[in-house]
Amino acid sequence: MPVGLLLAITIGWFFPAVGVAAAGAELHLGATVGIFVVSGLLLQRGEMLTALRSTAALAYGLVAILAATPLLALAVLRLPLQPPEMALGLAVFCCMPTTLSACVALTTASKGNTAVALLLTVTTNMLGVFSIPSMLSLVLGSGAGVASFDTLKLFRNLVLTVLLPLLGGAALQAIIPGAQHWKRDHRKLLSYLSTACLCSVPFMQVSKASAAGLPLSGAALATAAGVALALHLVLLAINTALTSFVSFSSDPQQQVAIRKAVVLAASQKTLPVAVAVLTQLSASLGAAAGFAVIPCVLAHLIQTVFDSALVARWNAREAAGLPAMG
Repeated sequence: MPVGLLLAITIGWFFPAVGVAAAGAELHLGATVGIFVVSGLLLQRGEMLTALRSTAALAYGLVAILAATPLLALAVLRLPLQPPEMALGLAVFCCMPTTLSACVALTTASKGNTAVALLLTVTTNMLGVFSIPSMLSLVLGSGAGVASFDTLKLFRNLVLTVLLPLLGGAALQAIIPGAQHWKRDHRKLLSYLSTACLCSVPFMQVSKASAAGLPLSGAALATAAGVALALHLVLLAINTALTSFVSFSSDPQQQVAIRKAVVLAASQKTLPVAVAVLTQLSASLGAAAGFAVIPCVLAHLIQTVFDSALVARWNAREAAGLPAMG
């Protein structure tokens, strides 16, 4: 995915014709729906039911992901990033639910509670369809430079392009005979398909920005990446500190395992939903929507790389007989 996203931005910027034509045919809508149909197909329902017993983890995760961390967008919008759409993109990213796959994969790699990570992924992405329009209305009302923002229209579009495809993909597992076995045998193929759909949307948005002749400098990219890293470090620090005061389980080993899942889930934000939201806002932003997508891609790459290193550190500390988390 990281390689694909970087290639999508690079090719879209220097060779925009194909991306502009694809955007003109509104292929981004089909790509967005495809992402969430595949995500629904990959859901593991049994693990989520097991995780429902972790009520403290679920409560903390929902509040942190959908209500608390989005408030950082109010500060992000006031950063003097150029072009201003860079700040808008990061602000939108702050308002997103947790990642669709990364936090689950990293939780598994860290020997954390995978079921809790999966439950937080599913619940926040489904409930996010309802919370995102309200949070963005609050954020964009603080001066994002968007000419018009229709909360109800965004909600309707998120239902059609995110929630219903996600539920539809999950329903296919129960409706189609043998779907569970086919999914298990073709999991890598489905992952590649989801990645291709995800990469295609930034490709189209960046192509439109390039074709319109909008300026983009290396300094602007570096600044946006620095802000994205700082933002992720703040989220990790806050969630690591706060979860140390929460009792998730009476079992010390499960306490650590659940805490790992919660910290990762509450500190990461999903790129596909951010791209879907910015696609809906492109009517107001115009070609500059491509600039808003770029920092979201950078933030996604940064959080994935940094948290991979963090998980490796946790594992190394545990192998040395030390507590993984302070």
